[in-house]
Amino acid sequence: MESRMILNSIEIRNFRGIEYRNIDFKPGFNLVIGENGKGKTSILEAISVGLGGFIAGVPNVYSRHFSIDEIRAEYQRAGDGSCIKLTHTPVEVTCYATIHNQKIEWIRTRNSVNASRSTIQPRQIVKLAEELSTKEGGELPIIVYEAAARVWSQKNDTKITKGNKQDRSLGYRDALGEASNIKMLKNWCVKMELTGFKMQKKIAEYEAAKKAVADFMSIMETGKRRNNCEIFYDHQLEEIMYLDSDDILPVNQLSAGYQSLIWMVFDIAYRMAVLNPDYGDEITKTSGVILIDEIDTHLHPRWQWNVISALRTVFPNVQFIATTHASIIIASAKDVNIIDIDTEDYSYRTSMYGLDVNTTLENYQKAQSLPIIVDGIVNDFNRSIDNQLLDEAEEHLMALERELGDEHPMVVKCRERLELEKMFTE
Repeated sequence: MESRMILNSIEIRNFRGIEYRNIDFKPGFNLVIGENGKGKTSILEAISVGLGGFIAGVPNVYSRHFSIDEIRAEYQRAGDGSCIKLTHTPVEVTCYATIHNQKIEWIRTRNSVNASRSTIQPRQIVKLAEELSTKEGGELPIIVYEAAARVWSQKNDTKITKGNKQDRSLGYRDALGEASNIKMLKNWCVKMELTGFKMQKKIAEYEAAKKAVADFMSIMETGKRRNNCEIFYDHQLEEIMYLDSDDILPVNQLSAGYQSLIWMVFDIAYRMAVLNPDYGDEITKTSGVILIDEIDTHLHPRWQWNVISALRTVFPNVQFIATTHASIIIASAKDVNIIDIDTEDYSYRTSMYGLDVNTTLENYQKAQSLPIIVDGIVNDFNRSIDNQLLDEAEEHLMALERELGDEHPMVVKCRERLELEKMFTE
């Protein structure tokens, strides 16, 4: 099944700290890399406002708008103890997308600080979304913004009512908000369990959503799909449970790393099931755009190696746009579009898959692979060895021992090199 929604590029103007940027994306996985404070999150927030133009056409769903804090501002000193805030408008996000093989573009604009709402021009995207969401059948693309902060900032939610039981538009509720809606997810699980009980059969899209989470966690743990993980709803405890081999716990009692992953993937799979229930056990073939901020947050390094592969395997038709500054994530990224925002004009890099982490740190992220003090001592030691200044190298080795201890692997490695050099010079 080919992907039916792709964000090709975006133009951002006067959004947060961004005066103007034009960024291109590709199908598959896009990874935005850069130091903290460079604007990675701002890019995703701008995209979420832009994609909110589609959701604005979906009935009974609140769309994402520009907030007043997202209007670009500059500050100037006024006298000795005051500042003047200068705001820049209009704030604009222009999206260039392909939806169902149709190229379409739209602009979301807030013209002034005092404007109460943002505008969408042209209205073609709104009409298209309304048409897709109200007709029977046909794929609705998933659009969702995932971030670790959403898991810990949960939104109160009312139960699913009779009036919207079969409403596919529920798959867009809170999709671009700042808080997750785990209660809505739990309510859906209860609804599916009750429906299955009444019908005396398993609900295909519900089972597929749970399987997506289990498959994802299995790949994270072992690198491949295995039947060692399970996700299920416990009626007595009224909790979503996670089974890993023989260990069973409520998801909300797992570590931060487990929780952030499970809730994120379950949220994605749940939305796919609600948007496209006719896909049955193939809901994970849904296409669309998923934004993930700081994909490495709370993840053990072992998991960082697998997270991109796991997401692409479980959700093969989705376009991902994620941010990170973790060197392992960058080195694990096979066949991805890397957008480096550390450079003035932004740059697009080919995959860095297979590079060792130190190379990624030093050559691409311009960071030391060792603490600064240790890095300096090691460099001095190696320079002395290269110049055959063995007495000087011995002094650097002693300094390294004082810093790290006699048995540290780096100390052992340097000591062995010095001893080898002494053997050759005798």
